[in-house]
Amino acid sequence: MVPRMLTIYSFVVFAILWIGFAIVLMTNPALLDQLWNWVRALPLMLEIIVWVLFLPIMVGLWIWESSWPMIIRWLATAGLVGWTLLPVSNLFKAKQ
Repeated sequence: MVPRMLTIYSFVVFAILWIGFAIVLMTNPALLDQLWNWVRALPLMLEIIVWVLFLPIMVGLWIWESSWPMIIRWLATAGLVGWTLLPVSNLFKAKQ
């Protein structure tokens, strides 16, 4: 029961974060740059904590700040979203 609740909770949290990421990307991409710069300016220990707690989102920010071709950035981000949603698919398989 507890692992299922944690899975649902983490899914909700990361779904909200990914939706926010997408909204900011479409409306004000400069805000993603500011967020990236803010995290990079944190003291090292705090930056590590942020990276560990929000790994998929931070990797998404890293991808958007990279100089990769746009198509690669879109595909990599879509893969991250899928990777984040993977626990939910396991939750549905466990119910059957």
